[in-house]
Amino acid sequence: MFHTYKKIGAALIAVLLIAALAACGNSSDTKGSSEKEETVTYKAENGNIKIPKHPKRVVVMADGYYGDFKQLGINVVGAPQNVFKNPYYKGKTKGVTNIGDGTSVEKIIDLKPDLIVVWTTQGADIEKLEKIAPTIAIKYDKLSNIEQFKEFAKMTGTEDKADKWLAEWDKKTAAAKTKVQKAVGSKTISIMQTNGKDIYVFGKDFGRGGSIIYDKLGLKATKLTQEKAINQGAGYASISLEKLPDFAGDYIFMGPWQAGGDDKGVLDSSIWKNLDAVKQNHVYRIDPIGFYFSDPISLEGQLDYITKSLTK
Repeated sequence: MFHTYKKIGAALIAVLLIAALAACGNSSDTKGSSEKEETVTYKAENGNIKIPKHPKRVVVMADGYYGDFKQLGINVVGAPQNVFKNPYYKGKTKGVTNIGDGTSVEKIIDLKPDLIVVWTTQGADIEKLEKIAPTIAIKYDKLSNIEQFKEFAKMTGTEDKADKWLAEWDKKTAAAKTKVQKAVGSKTISIMQTNGKDIYVFGKDFGRGGSIIYDKLGLKATKLTQEKAINQGAGYASISLEKLPDFAGDYIFMGPWQAGGDDKGVLDSSIWKNLDAVKQNHVYRIDPIGFYFSDPISLEGQLDYITKSLTK
């Protein structure tokens, strides 16, 4: 009789245990479902958009923001081809689908995104995108790169990750500033890209490492760069080859406008060859894709390159 009661008791305990586990599982499923459906309203350029509070499958059609989302630990499932050419993203695009030039709506559908990020000037059909998933349109130059990163963190509830990176970034740039200023002193720095014989001189607000060089490292721009590309305009100035000596600094970071671009029209000219920076071997080639981006991942790569170039 004792053995019979013992078996019944064991069986009853097993049943209760299974029921408890099932209840936990159902509770977890319900919680997960609730989290998945939770939304927040985000004020984008295309209106007030309801987006997932914790997006799980993001398509970043605005390629410049890929690194922001990756740094915040958010799963990106699709991005434009430029992302895959950025040397600073090496090893950071696994599992991400290349959506080409970032304007094709059809390539987005199969990715089943729960959030799409696009630029207002990208040429994509935002109304069509909104039928696929919540879509936020962003104006490229509305915020600085750091402010935009903070905005994405606020939007996705990942402020803690943003704060951690920003604190580390301040430490890294402060250490680099000490070394670079010791090496460079009061000499001037220029950032340039060429497109045929067209030359673009960049300030601090249009990528290309400008925010690092002129803000974080506190280095000096030439007088005309300061006037035309920093104090006024869109963050850059377009100049002719004849004007190059007036804008060229003691150190120059230079590259073609795009990967594989031809800048021989400038580099083979006597005007270029007679620049002091060229004669002193103070010209450093920049990757046109790597320096196009200004997200946290790319900024770290650019800082490393800039620091090594100016202190070697």
